[in-house]
Amino acid sequence: MICLIGFMGCGKTTIGKILSEALNEKWIDLDDYIEKKAGKRISEIFKEEGEAYFRALEQECLKQLLQEEKGIISTGGGVIISPENVKMLQKTCTIYLAYPFDILYSRIAGDANRPLATSYKELQERFYKRLDLYEQASQVKIDCKDKSINQITQEILTYLEKIS
Repeated sequence: MICLIGFMGCGKTTIGKILSEALNEKWIDLDDYIEKKAGKRISEIFKEEGEAYFRALEQECLKQLLQEEKGIISTGGGVIISPENVKMLQKTCTIYLAYPFDILYSRIAGDANRPLATSYKELQERFYKRLDLYEQASQVKIDCKDKSINQITQEILTYLEKIS
């Protein structure tokens, strides 16, 4: 199983879909999987049940998906805040898509589908709190700044070739 991690707006979904096609493996968006399981949108889960409930559901869903042998999982940006999730991610092929904060902020500002996309300052604090966790959870960090989606995807494919 290949997991893509990184902050909101780093391209986990886009790159996950492209990798899925390139490797001819199934692709799962963890947030979509959670929404199907819960029968409601993530923004509704946050609003009605709270973040702690969502994180517990996220952990349960990640654990289920990691039991499958092949595929690509695009995780949510906060998946790494759970120590248990970090441990699970460390045991699989986890790739961190890294960007500077300001690039990510320009991509996510004002996105109503992101319940934690709040003010610039709050997002920046959340970003810096998570940086070490992304690095701890991953086997490889891809510096995505100034690279096209195709360049990032090719770098990942090259990495996967080396380790297979």
